[in-house]
Formats: sequence, structure tokens, C-alpha cells
Amino acid sequence: MLKFRVVVFLLLMFSLSSFSLTFEEAKKIALDKNKDLEISELEVRRAEIAMKESWASFYPTVSLQSSYTRLLSVPQFGMPIGDGEVEYISLGYPDNYKNSLMVTFPIFTFGKRFVAKEIGERSRDIQIFQNETDKMNLIKDIVTVYYGIVAAGEGLKIVQGTVERSRDHLKTARIQYNQGRITKLDLLSAETEFNRSKTELLNASNGLDQAKSALNIMLGFPLDTLVDVEGEVQVKIDTFELDSLKIFALRGRPEIKSMEKLNEVAKLGKSLQYLAFLPDIVFAGSFSYDKPVGFLNEWDNDMSVTIAVSLPIFQGFSRTNRIQKYRLSIEQSVIREKIIKEGIKMEIKNLLLAYRLNKQKLKLAEEQLKRAKEAYEMADKQYKAGYISALEYKDIELGYKSAEFSHLNAQYNLIVSKEQIKVATMMDKEEL
Repeated sequence: MLKFRVVVFLLLMFSLSSFSLTFEEAKKIALDKNKDLEISELEVRRAEIAMKESWASFYPTVSLQSSYTRLLSVPQFGMPIGDGEVEYISLGYPDNYKNSLMVTFPIFTFGKRFVAKEIGERSRDIQIFQNETDKMNLIKDIVTVYYGIVAAGEGLKIVQGTVERSRDHLKTARIQYNQGRITKLDLLSAETEFNRSKTELLNASNGLDQAKSALNIMLGFPLDTLVDVEGEVQVKIDTFELDSLKIFALRGRPEIKSMEKLNEVAKLGKSLQYLAFLPDIVFAGSFSYDKPVGFLNEWDNDMSVTIAVSLPIFQGFSRTNRIQKYRLSIEQSVIREKIIKEGIKMEIKNLLLAYRLNKQKLKLAEEQLKRAKEAYEMADKQYKAGYISALEYKDIELGYKSAEFSHLNAQYNLIVSKEQIKVATMMDKEEL
């Protein structure tokens, strides 16, 4: 694994170097480097921080206040002392210092703190399951793009074969034209067909480059990285049972687990509203160190301790309404969970039907390709011998190329549908 990571690092450093990846390697890199997935993982970290924030009520609250006040004019009052004399007494001092340390701690909340802690943990779990869902969707996209590149590479070979056949066809047409066996129109048609095949080759090459660029984005690579893939569109035929696939999916899909946690959050929220009818017992203590104290311009300290009971008696029926709101939320969550489960069952069924259909299509495509190839080989010999026209040869050659692409497309659809079943049923869950 370490060696593999070092190789990937070097490839990233020298992005213009060409290298090949297997499907499993592409998945590992995507799960480690994909930018969208990085955002999802940051959301998990945020949820973990929010969870820890919900634990704050289990710890005391400590605050320190310190102030200095300078009185430019100290209030005074006069007191007669006889013979018309008045003694003035200051009601304060110019320099005033106040320092206080306050500690507050909820002694007993009838379980409110524990419920809030559970809600925070469930919310964190929901984000974790969302991250797993994002990974699953990413792998689905990797399947489509990776094997799309494989298929595009095979399609490029087919077009290259078409170019070679068109080149041979043009050589034959020139020989036959010089011998007077075909017309100028037939020769021009052969030249046009050769140029058209070269245009198709350019388009196929461009399509392959675009698919590789899409893979680079998923893998978190620079767009100019020359990525190649290892693999083929041929796939081992498997037999899947619908009931077994549904069991796998319903047991492992993160969407279901996320909804289960959401149901728990709604129930805990309702419980928290019921607990709001119960009192809270809070400890509050303070220590002060001030100057002046009373009428003495000296430093002195003071300490106080308070045990308070808080009981909300009436809040305008707001708590009752909140309880009703959470009850409705619970009902909604239960319905959503059923909808998600039914949706997953339908998804699995459709994937299995597509897989079975693609198996049948591949079988038909193989038979058609075999016949089309045989017909082309016969037509090639007959055209060179002058027994069939250029138009007849072109029609048969076009049928052969179409059969090649149909066979390639059937192989691609089959391997993608098989891999999609594996992802949708969480058969490769350990990779997530």
C-alpha cells in the first residue's frame, strides 16, 4: 500500500507522464482524492465538532469579569460640625476596581443534557452515513466512466480497423479504375469513404480524451494527466437472485441507516420537549476581589454560593405545539424510511432486469458479429475479384462495423450493469 501511494504521488508530481490504472486502483484513488468527497468528509468533521458542542452542558461555565472605573468627580455631601463649619465627606473614590469569577453548573436537569447529547451523536451518525452514500455514488460514476474509457479504447480500435479497410478498399478501387473495371464515380466514392473514416477516427480519439479528462476530475488529478486504464469490457457471467440482492441492499445501504438515525433524532426531540416541563437545578458561585469595598479604599474579597431551581410554568402553549410538531416529524420519518426502502428494492430490481437483458443482448450481438464478419470476409474477396460492386461492398462493410460496435456496446452495458449491482447491494462495502 505504501509503495502504491508513493507511485501515485510521483504520478501527480509529473502529471504529463502516462500511466495505467486498474479499476480497483482507480476506486482507491477516487475515495482518497476526489474533491467532492473531501467536502463530504469535512461535513463529517463538522458534525463531530457539533456533537462535542452538545456535551458542553456536562461541564461548568466559568467566566471572569474585570473592570476599572475612574471617577473624574467624586460625589460629596456636607455635614455641619458647628460654628457654621461644614465637613465634606466623599461618597466614593476616584479609582474603582472590580474583579469577579463566576461558576455556573447545572446539577440536575432530569435527563435533558443526556437527550441533547444523544441528539448530537445521532446527527453525527447521519452525516457519516451521508458520507458513505456519497462514496457509493462516486463508485457508481467511476464504474460508468472507467469502463467507458475501456469501451472507447476498443471503439477506437474498431475505427482504426475501418480506416485500414477503407485504405485497402481505396487501393483496390484505384487498381480497378486503372483497369477500367469501375467508373470515376466509384473511385471518388472510395476516396470519400476513406476520408470519412479518418474523420471518425479523429472523433473517436477526441471522445476517448474527453472520457479520460472526466476520470481525472473524479480521481482528483490535474486535467492534463495522461491516464490510461487497464482492463477489458469482457465480463464473467454471474447469476443473481433478486431476493438475495434485496437482502444485501436493505442490510447495508447507508440511506436506510441514515433514516433510522433520523427517526431516532425525531423521537429524542419529542422526549426533550416533554422533559422541558420539569425543573432544572443549577449551582452558581461567585468570587469577587474589589477596591474600594464599602467606604474603605482597600482591597477585599467576597464569595457567594447559590442553588437555584428553575421551573417554566407557562410559555403560551409553545411546548405543547413543539411536541405536536415532533410527533408529525416522527410520522414523516417513518413514511420516508418506507419510501426509501421501496425505492431501493425497485432500483435493485431494475438493475437485475437490465443485467439479464444485457446478457441476452450480448449473446445476440455475438451471433450477429460472427455472421457479419463472415459476410465481410466473403465480400472482400468477391469485391477484389470484381464480382460485386463498390456499393454492395460498402453496405456489407458498414454492417460489419455496426455489428462490431453493437457487440462492444453490449459488452459495456453488461459489465456496467454487473458492477452497478455490486455497488447498489454494498457487496464491496469494505472498500467504503
